[in-house]
Amino acid sequence: MTDSQTFLLPQTLPALLRQRAEAHGDALFIQLAEDRGGEIPLSSRAVWELAQETAASLQAHGLKSGDRVMLGLPTGIDFLRLFFGISLAGAVPVPFYPPARTKGVEDYENHLAALIGKAEPRLVFAMDRARLVTESAAMKAGSRAQVLTPDALKPGGVYVAPAEDPQALALIQFTSGSTRAPRGVMLTHQALLANTAAFLEAIEIGPEDRTVSWLPLYHDMGLIGTVLMCLSAGIPIFLMSPQVFLLDVKRWLWAMHRFRATITVAPNFAYQLVLNRVSDAQLEGLDLSRWRLAACGAEPILPATLEAFGKRLEPYGFDPRALTPVYGMAEVAVAASAPPMWRGMRVDTISGDMLEASGKAAPVEPRGREAHVVSVGSPLPGYRMRIASPEGQALPERETGEIQIQGPSVMAGYLGDAEATEAAFVDGWLRTGDLGYMVEGELYIVGRIKDLILKGGRNYAPQDFEALASEVDGVRQGCVAAFGASDPETGTERIVILAETRESEDAHAAIARAIASRISQALGVQPDEVHLVEPGVLPKTSSGKIQRDKARQNWLKGGLKAPVEPGLLAKTRIVGRAMAQRAVAQMGAVHLGRDKTDA
Repeated sequence: MTDSQTFLLPQTLPALLRQRAEAHGDALFIQLAEDRGGEIPLSSRAVWELAQETAASLQAHGLKSGDRVMLGLPTGIDFLRLFFGISLAGAVPVPFYPPARTKGVEDYENHLAALIGKAEPRLVFAMDRARLVTESAAMKAGSRAQVLTPDALKPGGVYVAPAEDPQALALIQFTSGSTRAPRGVMLTHQALLANTAAFLEAIEIGPEDRTVSWLPLYHDMGLIGTVLMCLSAGIPIFLMSPQVFLLDVKRWLWAMHRFRATITVAPNFAYQLVLNRVSDAQLEGLDLSRWRLAACGAEPILPATLEAFGKRLEPYGFDPRALTPVYGMAEVAVAASAPPMWRGMRVDTISGDMLEASGKAAPVEPRGREAHVVSVGSPLPGYRMRIASPEGQALPERETGEIQIQGPSVMAGYLGDAEATEAAFVDGWLRTGDLGYMVEGELYIVGRIKDLILKGGRNYAPQDFEALASEVDGVRQGCVAAFGASDPETGTERIVILAETRESEDAHAAIARAIASRISQALGVQPDEVHLVEPGVLPKTSSGKIQRDKARQNWLKGGLKAPVEPGLLAKTRIVGRAMAQRAVAQMGAVHLGRDKTDA
């Protein structure tokens, strides 16, 4: 490990940005690809100066230390200058994702109103075409937020650097795609930078490293796992929007080639998209020999996808040992574990039957059903993990239980939700809600206690799908089950909806289409399969609650009728909308807290 890999970082984001500007000056920090072509090079000094100008304008607008500013903008200059400007002004940025399209605007308005109600922002920034719905959402939330577009923030004022506190909030990031119970993870400056330092040490970063990323900046893996990681390491990053990647997947690989990049981070589905949508002819001429780290996380990791990816790109200089499954979550900033570099994937082949029956990750028996589980490595330096029973007892190797974490970047709590914060911890350990087991100090993930569905790198609460489906005419109220199922073909999870109805089979197709449309409009993602079943088919507890896991098992065994196709969009488009919402109507809420007499 070189000296540059011993990360003694400043304790606040403004101090880090200032230090990088002084140390690196005009050296490239961000090469920003514009959606319509062209690129903008930004040095560390240029980003620092843009951030100072923006901070001065924000302060002239009345922004004060500790205020919250919601930021719903696409990858670009405006997001970068505002994010860092908000931080330099001593305020707290709160990124959020924009609506997918104009359809379903009322559902999205309700969702945004819930976010605004939680965040209580003083400023919200939105793109011009999203300003009206943002203003309406703020009003619905009972907020006095002023909504602005980025170009409304005129240069002016003198930047006055506020006092810096490592224990002050640096970022609030909302978890999942839930429309009914958004939770804002509170991260301090110290926690945020502790996580980046630990991850950079784990991946053995060096001064010759260079990164490419298309991940959306409202997502923790895009913002923290790429931009802030590169800022912390003092290395350059080639940044493109998720829309550019999704429209032309090969551009990711060619950016790695042209930028001579060594590192990238992406969810499993992105590696599968390369297999599905990039032809051999489009690979000709690639040189990927410098690519040393292809990190994979944010959703279930399918060993078969990564193995096929490595084999496909090996003739172009890619070393399959670069494929590196990792684990993390918003509640620890972004990263929690990583395997040794250049080790390659480690896949554990266990008995699927025994895992389901007893929770033991035992070697597969002859003629038994195999389950392939990939290692996501050991805890990052300074972090601890344990596998706990429902009673809170630490479990031995190869016993499955809840993954629990301790470390310097564990969240300060959920914003405005003391009950959820208390429930997230037990005896000083952060409860992840994920199920896994340990072998020789390495973590293997097998499922989730919480029934979240992971689609295209985003988390979705099944209750949201169920509530929306229940609103469709013909569906029995409270008789819907939603769950995720692994889909090797797309490299992400399939969203499956089971809904009971008393209507005749002739009406099933129309009801299924209505369910898919309702969910798509509200959440910006479509279910992959919708099944209409007879009353009483869905398993319930004695108190009448749907048993999602049992319903899922019944579905996997083929005990239901053939699925009804609701006219879904192509799988890659479904994944695209789930991971990176279309930036055609970006939103950002700016709340200055003005008195009515000032309006």
